[in-house]
Amino acid sequence: MALVHSVNGVILDYGGVLVHHQTDEDQGRMAERAGLDKNLFTELYWSNRLEYDKDQISCDEYWESLAQSAGTTFDEKTIEELVELDTLSWMQFDEVMWDWIAQLRSAGKRVAMLSNMPRELGEALKARTQRLSSFDHVTLSYEVRSAKPEPAIYERCLEGLGVPGEEALFLDDRIANVQGAELFGMRAVQFTSRDDTLLLLST
Repeated sequence: MALVHSVNGVILDYGGVLVHHQTDEDQGRMAERAGLDKNLFTELYWSNRLEYDKDQISCDEYWESLAQSAGTTFDEKTIEELVELDTLSWMQFDEVMWDWIAQLRSAGKRVAMLSNMPRELGEALKARTQRLSSFDHVTLSYEVRSAKPEPAIYERCLEGLGVPGEEALFLDDRIANVQGAELFGMRAVQFTSRDDTLLLLST
């Protein structure tokens, strides 16, 4: 963990880093429940996602907007089922990464999670799991109403972690978010795959 040894804090993204990405099957199940073509559903799913992650629109507004854009409507039961499918699709934990977090903390590193996620997912993580207790600090976009790569969310995370930017390492699968972290002086690595990234950090 050569690079890790040179920092006092490690900040990790959630989706695509600590949990596996949604699969085509995940999107397919949601599209089927919505009664929409999968490609259309996927396009609309991401179109207002950042606003949803930042809590600028509610859960109902997000799904109603998606339905409207597709020329249809969703009843309350459909929205509830779509939310559950969506939430479960982002809870496929990569246990190797969670073990690594425990190793980092045992080595005396402060560890944070910094994620863009909607309220429904964040509250499900809190209510159904103990995962967030694995961190010294957690910054979630819906709670701070800012999302990566906006500067405010990195600032909030560093403040909460209590580590200066130059003493922190940031891991994220999206290059724009990596670049956003670098603006705060953080060492940042794009998470291409778990095995490749952990190997890189160990050499």
